[in-house]
Amino acid sequence: MKAKRLYILLLLLLTTLAVSAQKDFFLFKAARAVKNYVDSSVIKTADSSYIVVPKKPWQLIVRHKIDRMGLKMHSVIDTDEEYMNWTPYVGTRAANSLGLWFGYRGYGLGYSVNLNKRSDTYFTIGAVGSSYGINLRLRTFGMTEFNGDIYLKIKPDQEVLNGNYDFEILEPIRVHSLIIDGYYMFNHKHFSYAAAYDQSAVQVRSAGSLMVGAMWNAMSVRYNSDKNAALVSLMHDVGAFKVRQGSIGAGYAYNWVPTRGLLINGLFMPMLALYNRQVVVKYKTEFDDEDENYDAIYDEEESTNWSRVTLTFNARASVTYNWKRFFLNVYGQWNTRSYKYGEEGDGRISDWYVNTSFGLRF
Repeated sequence: MKAKRLYILLLLLLTTLAVSAQKDFFLFKAARAVKNYVDSSVIKTADSSYIVVPKKPWQLIVRHKIDRMGLKMHSVIDTDEEYMNWTPYVGTRAANSLGLWFGYRGYGLGYSVNLNKRSDTYFTIGAVGSSYGINLRLRTFGMTEFNGDIYLKIKPDQEVLNGNYDFEILEPIRVHSLIIDGYYMFNHKHFSYAAAYDQSAVQVRSAGSLMVGAMWNAMSVRYNSDKNAALVSLMHDVGAFKVRQGSIGAGYAYNWVPTRGLLINGLFMPMLALYNRQVVVKYKTEFDDEDENYDAIYDEEESTNWSRVTLTFNARASVTYNWKRFFLNVYGQWNTRSYKYGEEGDGRISDWYVNTSFGLRF
C-alpha cells in the first residue's frame, strides 16, 4: 500500500514538473508575448470614453462577400479614310462567397467557398490595428464576351456605326491585377478604425480622424493571339499592356455613433498616382473577315510610357451593430484608377466589394 501511494505521489510530482516545463517552453512564451502585445496595442492608446475594448477577445465570424472588377479601354483611330472612336468594357460578373473566420482581437484565419460559378480567381488578405489598415487583393480573369460603345465613320460623312453593342471574340481578354493599399489614422486615441472594420473594439462616441495612405496597383492585360487579330487592329495595334501605379494620398474618416450599439463609418481619400508607368506591346496584323484561319499577328514591338500625375480615389463605408456578445457588420470598398499609354489608348480600372459579417465574441 505504501508503495502504491509512493507511486501516485511520484506521478503527481512528474506531472507538476512537466506542466512547469511547458510554461517555460519557448513556444508558450512566444504565444504569451504575442497575446500581451496584441492586448496592450489595442488598450494602451485608446480613450475609454470613446473606445471600449471587449472583454471577450476571441471572435467566430460567418462572412458573405460579393465583389466585381471592371476594365474600360478606349482607342481612337483617325486616318484619311475613316474615323473610329470606341470604348470596350470587360469585367467580371458579380460573384458571391461564404466563409468562416476565427481569431483573437481581429487577428486570425478564415476560409471561404464560392457560391456561384465564376470565371476568375480572387485572393485577399488584410490586417487592421488601432491606427492602421492594410489590404491586399489579387485577381485574375479572362472574358470572351464584352460590351462597348463604338462610333465609326467613313470619311467624309458616311456614318457606319454609332451606339452600344455586344461583342464576342474567340480568345479571351486576360486580366491580372494586384492591389495593395494601406492607411494610417492620426486620432487613434478617439477614433477606432478596428471598430468599423474588424470589430475588435467598440466605438461608443462619435469621432473622426485625418489619415494618410498609399496604394500600389499592378495590372497586365493581354489579348495577343492570332484569333484576336481583328481586336488588336481595332485597338490601334495594341495587343498587350501593363500598368504600374504608385499612389499616395490624404483623407478623412469618421465614426458616427447615433445610438448605443450602432456605428456608421465613412472613409474618403483622394490619391495622386506619382509613379505611373505603362508598357505597351504593339503588333502588325493580318486578318480575313470571311476566314478566321487567316488571322495573324506578328512583328512584336514593345515601348514604355511614363504618364503624368493622375488623380485617383479610394472610398470605404461600414455599418456595425453590437449587442451583448454578438455583432453584425456590413462594409464595402470602391477604387477607381485611370491610365493612358499615349495616342494608342487609355482607360480606367474600377473594383468594388461588399462584406457582410455576423460574429460571436467569447
